[in-house]
Amino acid sequence: MSTSKIWLWVLLLGTVTAATHGAEAPAVETARHSAEIAGTTISKVQRWLHKVALKKMEPESGLYHPDGAFNYQDAWADCYPFLVWAAWLTDLEALNGPVRGALHAEIAHCEKGFFTNPENTFGGSEYVKDGLIAIVEVTGKDEWFDRMRVIQDEIWASPTIDTPYGRIPSTNLEVNGEQIQALARLYTMTGEKKYLEWAERLADYYLLQGDFVPTRLRDHGCEIIGGLGLLLGVESMHNPAKAQQYMPHMKKMLDTVLEKGTNADGIMHDTLGPSGRLSDGWGYNYVAYLCYDMVADKPVYRAHIQQVLRNLAKPAYRDHPWEGDSIDGFADSVEGGLYLMNRLPVREGLAWADHEVAANIVYTDKPDHLWGTMKLQSNGVRTAIMHALMHTRGVIARPWQQGLTLGASQTRDGLTIVFKSDRAYKGKLVFDIPRHRTYMGFKYDWPRMNTLPEWFTVESDTLYTVKNMTTGSDRTWTGKQLHQGLPVELSAGIEMRLLIKQ
Repeated sequence: MSTSKIWLWVLLLGTVTAATHGAEAPAVETARHSAEIAGTTISKVQRWLHKVALKKMEPESGLYHPDGAFNYQDAWADCYPFLVWAAWLTDLEALNGPVRGALHAEIAHCEKGFFTNPENTFGGSEYVKDGLIAIVEVTGKDEWFDRMRVIQDEIWASPTIDTPYGRIPSTNLEVNGEQIQALARLYTMTGEKKYLEWAERLADYYLLQGDFVPTRLRDHGCEIIGGLGLLLGVESMHNPAKAQQYMPHMKKMLDTVLEKGTNADGIMHDTLGPSGRLSDGWGYNYVAYLCYDMVADKPVYRAHIQQVLRNLAKPAYRDHPWEGDSIDGFADSVEGGLYLMNRLPVREGLAWADHEVAANIVYTDKPDHLWGTMKLQSNGVRTAIMHALMHTRGVIARPWQQGLTLGASQTRDGLTIVFKSDRAYKGKLVFDIPRHRTYMGFKYDWPRMNTLPEWFTVESDTLYTVKNMTTGSDRTWTGKQLHQGLPVELSAGIEMRLLIKQ
């Protein structure tokens, strides 16, 4: 099948037109195209896991050495989490074997209290925000959460920098943006007020002194904008007075970035200014604008962001060299875009993402090409997984088997799934849950960095009808049962079509 056909995207935008009402063919066709996309990517991720990544485990210690050396700011922040994602998606035995064992090895390797030393704050903060948060967002309160909490407590055990708002552990903008993102999550996951108080110290330090606007709008600078956006959302639920205090400062910051830091299409530059290289972190920054709209309860920035996503159809953004030929620039730009398209499914943006992933991340014209394991390549794996799960709407086939194709299309009629294998298959389809609430403790699914977006989720006690459109049979399941896994069997080459309805 040609690359162009594999990566065709037809989005129904959650509606059913008169032509499709009562007819399943358009939704099935959309799901079928998505199945080719997701199947290609997930199979490649599984091959990468076994042929490349797991071979980087140190035999004696069990540590993961993607670059042949141990460090927190790269190997464990940017490489290890997507080893975990790959195993979680394609091989649970690997996840609960050597991949989980690598966490145990890291803990054993690290001296107790290591992160209380200010010299280690940066590495610890990177490991928490880019590494452990990404894992916890898909695993919940597992051992990775425990590790995240230990490191955060050590970082804040003896902060050394005095401010009018209390002591903080760093003045590094990147570190503090990371810390706000981590502390907001720890507060909602634990209910412990110290985490919210620490996050507020950092936010007060930037916002309340007046006229704060970060000058760097790409990696290492955009963490603070997304962090403040997430914290604003959390504060609106748990400390509304503080959220109202932050709102005018946030709006001034966000408006200044739009005024001084974007091109005519709304794509951000690396730094504030009328020109310069475009930032591959543009989408990371815009998540804060979506959070602001949710807190304001009105569409302040929504129309602008929708237009930015439509502008991605322009030739200037096709194969745009965000970081030259590096996969990392493509991966970061698409990742940030997908965070936005999860909320604003603009056709032009989705078509752009499909092309960029096919041509510059998954390399569909090179089926035997597998990624490396250094951090820039690992970021490519991250975005490939995120994009594939958009095309399955979060549904996962377990166990994954080479030769599977799985895709889904969501309309008012429900979720249409197309599933096929080139050889006999027996397993289950696992449906996503509202992880933002059940794992993270958020009342609302706040737009945020370092997450795996939710697409179609099931509620534990809700009843769902699963209709097999191939055989005409149907059966009712609870959301809890669907999350545990819907049993499925496929004969070689025979397509299964399902419709999931509430």
